[in-house]
Amino acid sequence: MAPPCLFPDIRDAEYCSVVLQIPLDKTEDQVERELLEKASSLGIRTTLPSIESEYRRNASVALSDSVDSVSQGHVASSASEGTSSTYLTPHSSIFGPPSPRTADSIGIHFAVYEKYLAEHHVPSESGASNASYKSRKSSRSSAVGDGSNQSVLSVSTTRRGLSGFTSRMLRKKPTRSFEPILCCQSCRRDLTKPALIHNLSCGHAHCTDCLRLKIHQACHDESLMPPRCCSPLQASTIQALLEPAGQETFVKAVMEYSTPWELRIFCPNASCRHFIPHRQPLDPKAPFSATCRKCHTRVCVICRNAAHAIGKDCPADAQVEASPKTSGGHPSCKRCYRCRSLVKRRQESTRLECACLAQFCALCGGLWDSTIGCPNICISDDETAKRRDSNSNDETGGPKRQDRAHDPAVQDLLQCQEQEMVRFCTFMAETRASLQARYSEQRLALGQKHREQEDRLKEEHTRTACQLEDGQIQEEMELRANLEQSERSIRVRIKHMEAYCEGLSHPNPQGSHMPPRVVTEQNLRDLGSQYNMRDSMQRRHEAKINMMRDRQSKRMSELLEKHEDELEKLAHGQQADRDELETAHVRQSQHLSSTIEARKARLTARWHMETEVLCRELEDRDGVKYALLPVPTWSDDQGEEAACAQSPAL
Repeated sequence: MAPPCLFPDIRDAEYCSVVLQIPLDKTEDQVERELLEKASSLGIRTTLPSIESEYRRNASVALSDSVDSVSQGHVASSASEGTSSTYLTPHSSIFGPPSPRTADSIGIHFAVYEKYLAEHHVPSESGASNASYKSRKSSRSSAVGDGSNQSVLSVSTTRRGLSGFTSRMLRKKPTRSFEPILCCQSCRRDLTKPALIHNLSCGHAHCTDCLRLKIHQACHDESLMPPRCCSPLQASTIQALLEPAGQETFVKAVMEYSTPWELRIFCPNASCRHFIPHRQPLDPKAPFSATCRKCHTRVCVICRNAAHAIGKDCPADAQVEASPKTSGGHPSCKRCYRCRSLVKRRQESTRLECACLAQFCALCGGLWDSTIGCPNICISDDETAKRRDSNSNDETGGPKRQDRAHDPAVQDLLQCQEQEMVRFCTFMAETRASLQARYSEQRLALGQKHREQEDRLKEEHTRTACQLEDGQIQEEMELRANLEQSERSIRVRIKHMEAYCEGLSHPNPQGSHMPPRVVTEQNLRDLGSQYNMRDSMQRRHEAKINMMRDRQSKRMSELLEKHEDELEKLAHGQQADRDELETAHVRQSQHLSSTIEARKARLTARWHMETEVLCRELEDRDGVKYALLPVPTWSDDQGEEAACAQSPAL
């Protein structure tokens, strides 16, 4: 099947109608199945990439139980039971309905964590609590058993005991409402909400933040795994504390730490270095290779470097490299993917069977299936020699071979294939252009959004700065008004005190019998203090104004720093948005390129099969063999784009 699309540009219905020109009531899979049935009826043993991928999904996976083995598991074909045929039939099991791909869905199974605790002989919390409970129960039962054999309700104390028991049961006990103080054992912080604290089986209480910190440290430091207080945390506790992403990270860390160091496999990509679990489904075509789930880089499980080509043995396997070569240049021994033992090739057969009952190809090492044989469609050396001898016999004394390029049916098929290639190039060029156009539109929309965000933020900053400046001006005006009022009050007070002291306020009229006003020393001292206040009043007012201005300047600088921080934060967020958009575009472009390559390979395989089927039909009709006819070949990307640009749209 074609890989799923991450974007709506490549639509299967449009691709089938525009490029393949298949009727609406048929799909590409149905066309290939019909072609396979036709090839099988003519005795042609071959397959297609889509059928192989479906076979790989239907294959059952058997994982290795040996810790010393670094194999990726074992695939046992369900189609190999009950038949010994080596060619495809329409009723083969690979044509059944596809099974769900459970390997693609990353499930968070905390059974790995429980297994890690069991392998490292670390008692779990539940086991410790059960053991302590049983010990307390047994101690209580032993204490009772060691006592006297006399019955509690003996004859002499039966009545008194019953009466006392009844009185105690009927007596109303006062209710006690003690609310314990919740305190974290790690950070010693008092918590008011019981939902924020977790009581462990060891009796200690920890807050959510501290437990998450312990789990985070255990994920990045192997010496701190498993996370624990007095005993390891339970899987249910960890699952309740972490989000799905955190649970996945924790399970991956447990899988890495549970693997011995000498058996750990990491991605050879320098920018990835992601851990690759050794227990994952095998690739039937290359069982000694694993795939990184993060960057999809393939790695050899023997030398831990980049995966080798299909059919090429690892150079680090000295025993296989040192084995004698066959007539076709292949090693006479092959390593078993399950038990890792060497299996010697016998009688020039491409099928090898190990003592562990594992069957694989002697040429490429792929998992052998009795229905399709080698998943890489390898040809044995003797069959190659037979074909070479047959070709030589045909050239010398055999039936005369004819050039089938002049046959009308062959010419029609080649023309259809060439037109299909042109339509494919045009369709994919339009798809790339659509992807690039959408990326440009997204960049323009994102730039417009960022400019609007900046404008709104700058307007908000200007408004807050103006409000603060207006408030400061109003505050200074109020302060100056208060200072002027206090200055006027002091001057009026001095005026009245001078008049009192000089006798000008209430002069003594002639003939008055009132005694004259007496000016004391205290009155003069008060007047002098008022003079001092008047003289220093200007200086004190300036000091108050300067202090107020310093406070206002500090508040303004703090506000400007806050504005700068907000602008910097906004710039970081906008850069993150641009990086995310760029990453998504690169990911979509890579996926589009892989989709194009996959569909190219699918088209090429179907063209080869169509040519071979037509050749077999002509041979059965005419009784002579025809020369081989090549199918249309793909040019490089630049030439393809140039050809697509010059070719008319169909």
